Amino acid sequence: MIFLRACRWLEHVLTRVELGTAMLAFSAMLVLSLADIIGRNLFHATLPGGDLVLRQLVLWVALPGAALAVAAQRHLHLDPANLAARPAWQKITAIPFNLMAALVCALLTQAAWAFWQDEWRYQSADAVWLAWLGLILPVAFGLLALHFLLRAVLVFPDSARPDHAA
Repeated sequence: MIFLRACRWLEHVLTRVELGTAMLAFSAMLVLSLADIIGRNLFHATLPGGDLVLRQLVLWVALPGAALAVAAQRHLHLDPANLAARPAWQKITAIPFNLMAALVCALLTQAAWAFWQDEWRYQSADAVWLAWLGLILPVAFGLLALHFLLRAVLVFPDSARPDHAA
């Protein structure tokens, strides 16, 4: 019971951080896009590296958004065996499906980390900031794996919660 509460608390904290990150990145995208448009139209110049930052910010919006979708159980479900199943059956099969998704995301985390390390190693000194922005890939896949693990655990109802009390 305490473990389930801790899992719910962790998921709540993660979703708050992910939502804040996505909103901050989206706001930065809007400001940077507006500055780019104004700069092109009025001064015939753009911000140096602005396009590169905008491309990275798309990932900073989309990937935390994907983690939020998993936390809210509104992500794309690719389990056709579960689509026509009864709710009780869906709860039982949700555990292995979520664990498998967590495993896939963990493997993607490992691959993204290796990719990021290569980018970091071979990045020019004046573009190190761009490598830091690329850190979203391994972090986001790790968060997705964690959310899928939490979804596998939180399938079980907590009898101490008011909405599950008899």
